[in-house]
Amino acid sequence: MITTPEQILDIEDALVSDENPARDEDTLDFQRCARLHNYLVAYAYIARNGTDTPDLDALASESWFFNQPNENIDAIRTRLDPSLNSFLDSIYDPTPGFFYWVSGLSMELADETFPLEDNDFEDKERFVVIYDTTPELGSHCLGVLYDQLNHRVSFPLTTDNSESIEPVAEHWDMWFPLETILTHWIQMLRMGKITADPRNEGNLSDVESTSRHQIGLWCWHPYCAAQIDSTVAAMDRYTDAIESRMPSLLPISQNAPFFTDAELDAALVPKECFIRSFLTRVKTPRFKLIAPGLEVPHDKEAFTARQMFNVEGRGRDIPSFLLFASADDSRTISFNDEIHRLFFGSRNDVPFNQGDPIPTGLYSATVNRFEYDSEETGFHLLLPFALRPNLADEDGARRSDGTLVPPSSSTQLFQHGVFHPFGGEHRLQRLERLFDRWTELIETGVWTVGENGVEGAINVFQDADHGAWEDYWIPPSW
Repeated sequence: MITTPEQILDIEDALVSDENPARDEDTLDFQRCARLHNYLVAYAYIARNGTDTPDLDALASESWFFNQPNENIDAIRTRLDPSLNSFLDSIYDPTPGFFYWVSGLSMELADETFPLEDNDFEDKERFVVIYDTTPELGSHCLGVLYDQLNHRVSFPLTTDNSESIEPVAEHWDMWFPLETILTHWIQMLRMGKITADPRNEGNLSDVESTSRHQIGLWCWHPYCAAQIDSTVAAMDRYTDAIESRMPSLLPISQNAPFFTDAELDAALVPKECFIRSFLTRVKTPRFKLIAPGLEVPHDKEAFTARQMFNVEGRGRDIPSFLLFASADDSRTISFNDEIHRLFFGSRNDVPFNQGDPIPTGLYSATVNRFEYDSEETGFHLLLPFALRPNLADEDGARRSDGTLVPPSSSTQLFQHGVFHPFGGEHRLQRLERLFDRWTELIETGVWTVGENGVEGAINVFQDADHGAWEDYWIPPSW
């Protein structure tokens, strides 16, 4: 039992990690989950009240879920597994606005929302919404959904996300122990991806209000310093994996920056943005080809010349930059509705016509920083061919949320998809995750290394459509 403020903040041994995995047992690890839950409650209290430690008496006095007639609470609790009831007995009732995506403790019985799933219990509910989605995110909200049969949770923000998590047996990759989701949320706080700011929107500066998205207390940042560090480290690991397999390297000093600020100025890269910080810190690859058919931009004038989406005033805070272009300049793609939506959203005044040739390769993300779920560390991989050209093909490329890449898409390989089991939707996959996946492809021998770097033409990516989709699939994360 928590008796001091120090205890509620001491959760290091409760966080899920490779060294401290979630418990794989047929029950809820209610003690561990309660500690993580209570930490988040205390974190919000400290932020709202400007204190260094939480007031446990004040936390205990909060009553939101429990502030209803006893018969209502009893009707819910009789339908719950004993471990879930023990969780309720061990936690503080959070003030509404519990976290960025969720409002508070709900404990809504939800079997009626999933009528196609079997419920083998005689007197228990199978599905329970532990935390409900914050109403600012739309209608038909759900929330953090607990499956009492499998003792796993997933996080469909709304009923529209239900197809990404059921049938449960066919979407097992989207279900996790509750402590895993809570750990992800806490890690996002600690790295600065999500921060707490009790000020009203009217008290924010123009820069603050346009550089983040805020829901109540919680602020979502398109990128943070920790993401720069981790993405640089991920690409450096990838570069090392390639160079360690090469017979010889280009005579380039690794100590020199991949790009200088002057070179990025010439390409119209904004002064303060993720991609500038990343490119000026990452090690210079000492080879020519960084992925099948994609070249390292050693020629900085050519890098500047091939940028097509970098002109200021094209409707986004941060435009997109072609980082690693196709080594074959003829491998372009025609400007179409998919590319229009990707780089310009709903804007009509775009400087391209249908059919205009667009260079292919790996692009950085284009974002409006104040928009919900914006991810400046994301990417777009434009391919010079369509994936899943046959609508009936069920064995083609898949996204992290388990869904097939949309038919005839040329931009969705390695992407996360609509559903994010730890919160959010439609958010771009992060470059860090892409480099980690590419490193695995090198280390497992799926991709090979030759005298110029990674071997193969850009058509190698079509393997994702021809039985090797798992090689081109990134497991779900936040």
